[in-house]
Amino acid sequence: SSGINAEWPLRPGSFPPVDAVFMSTNRHLVVGYQNGVVKVIDLKSGEATMSVGTREELTSVAISRDDKLIMVGTPVSSVTLITTQSGKVIATFSEHPAGYTPPTDAPSDSVEHITFHPNRTLAAVSYVNDRVCLWDVAQQKLRTLLKHPDGVVKSSWAGDSDHHLVTCCLDGVVRVWDVDQNEVIVEVTGHTAQLLDMKISENLVVTADDSGSGK
Repeated sequence: SSGINAEWPLRPGSFPPVDAVFMSTNRHLVVGYQNGVVKVIDLKSGEATMSVGTREELTSVAISRDDKLIMVGTPVSSVTLITTQSGKVIATFSEHPAGYTPPTDAPSDSVEHITFHPNRTLAAVSYVNDRVCLWDVAQQKLRTLLKHPDGVVKSSWAGDSDHHLVTCCLDGVVRVWDVDQNEVIVEVTGHTAQLLDMKISENLVVTADDSGSGK
């Protein structure tokens, strides 16, 4: 009855989509592709209303609550900020200097997940290499680094909290951080395998691990 198709041609040639998120109206989908292309798809027509190419393979995609900014992550730890109004790249954030190439024997430093703060100009970027970075997208600089004992697969702001971030770590622990104080205020244990996913609904956190267990 909505007039929205059930399927869309999301594969540009031989490059598969790696991540996708709905815009706030649920009528457009932001899709990141393996070849570095980001598209906004109109779900009714199936057509791309925006398409922009980045210079790196993509691993993750996020969009701000007001639908104005898209952030995409890469396998080499950099994140790129795109404006939906013009479809242009406006900044690339990295802890490394421009032109940095990781050594061939360096551990993976892929961006696993990105989430924008609902009210502040912050984006929490989770990395497979033991940390979450809080990037200030307005000032285009790193604000805080939250060290973890293992890779972080997902992070989520606790409701509309201004300063509480929940992280899902491969060590099997869920942590609640006060990002203004840069400290852990709650640790939730109970998993014996690596955590792979997490969802938050109000005050409830649901997690799933590599053994197939959910809590």
